[in-house]
Amino acid sequence: MKTQLYLVITLLLLLNGCVSSIDPNAKYYNFNLVLNAAGVNKEEFVSHIRQNIQNTNDLYIKAENYLILGRVTNDTTLVDVASDYFAKQVEFVKDREQKALLYETLASLLGSKYYHLRAAIEWKLLDNKFRYQLNKQLAMGKMPKLKFETSEVKQNYSLLKENAKELRIGNSDFILTDKDKIVSQVDRVTRDWLSYQIQEPKSNILLNIFSEGLTYPKSELYPEIGWHEGGRVKEIVAKLKLERDVATGTIVAKKGGKWYAPNEDGVFMFEVPIDKVSYPTLRPFSENLAMIVDTHGMNMVVSQAIKKNATVVIACCDHPGKIKAAKYLSDKGVKVICNTDRFLPLIIGSGANVLGSAPFEYENDKILFGDRPVTLHKGQMVVVTDYDSTKYALWYYDTPKRYFDKLQEVTGVNLNVTVVKLNDFGEMNNVIKVAEKEGAKVIGVRVFNRDDYENVKAWLEKNINNKAILFHSEAYPYGYMIAREFATQTSFDDINPVVL
Repeated sequence: MKTQLYLVITLLLLLNGCVSSIDPNAKYYNFNLVLNAAGVNKEEFVSHIRQNIQNTNDLYIKAENYLILGRVTNDTTLVDVASDYFAKQVEFVKDREQKALLYETLASLLGSKYYHLRAAIEWKLLDNKFRYQLNKQLAMGKMPKLKFETSEVKQNYSLLKENAKELRIGNSDFILTDKDKIVSQVDRVTRDWLSYQIQEPKSNILLNIFSEGLTYPKSELYPEIGWHEGGRVKEIVAKLKLERDVATGTIVAKKGGKWYAPNEDGVFMFEVPIDKVSYPTLRPFSENLAMIVDTHGMNMVVSQAIKKNATVVIACCDHPGKIKAAKYLSDKGVKVICNTDRFLPLIIGSGANVLGSAPFEYENDKILFGDRPVTLHKGQMVVVTDYDSTKYALWYYDTPKRYFDKLQEVTGVNLNVTVVKLNDFGEMNNVIKVAEKEGAKVIGVRVFNRDDYENVKAWLEKNINNKAILFHSEAYPYGYMIAREFATQTSFDDINPVVL
């Protein structure tokens, strides 16, 4: 052991000061991709980041904001300033995981083998063999030999039953208590760089209003309910006082032009969409290897969730790679919450303990998720949404069609599904008109904004037998409200239907 320590110290001395250049791997990434795709005014964004720098004395927050500013303006002198602040911050950090991530950050920004070795030592003390070996190899100037398993999520499930005439959805449920431990993504929970909300990822301050706070009128923000995963985590923690953590610092690697995140053994399994590898807070180690601080998606929380002994996880599920991760975690005995559920229909019939846009109720010191049964008869008329537009983020309205297409395929119970394609936000009245014209008593919809809410609410109030199956709704205040105001008339995208 003493010999190993001597060798490590010697190598540290040899590597100390070996810096190649500032942010040497940034050239392989487009750090303005998300800003451009979301239509963000770059000048305003830069102005707010500059204000963040002026308004704080926190070393970490200054560092992160300087990094973002340097990345989006392509100014390496600002990245250099960021690295100075990160280097000062690491001296005050006692938590070994945070220290390891800061060393990896410095290794990335400075192209430094020395800091990779410092990170390796911390990961070894944390008994994280994968991260130890990864950083040790990088410290030696070698590209790590990575393992990949890039199969697509299994989706050939079948619940076919002879002479089936009905199916019941919304039966699935699970319970959380104060004995549970919840692990979430970072993005839209403790941080949101897109709305300039930067703090340490493991901060105790939970956020619940994000970029919508920059453009929505105050009357539509509903801070008492909150938005996205942060809003739900904040309420769950407040009610149950359960243990909470975030999955941050996920390693991603590229193979065949696609990026992947690993399982707990360091096998890269879960595809990551390119926009998440384009955040200006990324820590790239090479053209094909990087570390993500602002994790966003079930695909990026697997390793940490298992290592941190999570009993429940909550993260975005709007990509097939995220659904593969959700199923993987469920198979490991973890309860999985996928409020943003666009691709959840891929695993209908799998038996996975995964809930989509399922509401929850607090009673007797526990929270019950799901349990909103609705019975559908063979041939029953159901009106569902789809989209037909290139408008940003309108695509989430195709979740109902995805679900009912897959539901019929897996169960063999054919429904009379009418599809209404939306060309823009604010067109939920078109869905209601079709439902009323066809005499449909069931609709499959996303309730995201006030227009969605008011139209669906008015339709539910007309007839107690009218029912709305909600998709991609629980993460937003209006979807949250309608699920609770009409508890007996709403259900969710249950992936484990019962065929009768």
